[in-house]
Amino acid sequence: MSFKTARPYTFLSIGAALMTIGLKTGAYFLTGSVGLLSDALESGINLVAALAAFWALSFA
Repeated sequence: MSFKTARPYTFLSIGAALMTIGLKTGAYFLTGSVGLLSDALESGINLVAALAAFWALSFA
């Protein structure tokens, strides 16, 4: 797979991670559930992984 074909998937992954974090954080504010807050913070790892993949493809 070349960089040009992989690039849209990295943007999709970054967008999905941001959307997930936003939805879980919003749900936390609506419900006050610490479990949702914890899950939202854990989703930050997915964002870091997506950004690392984008960075790696940029330099590959």
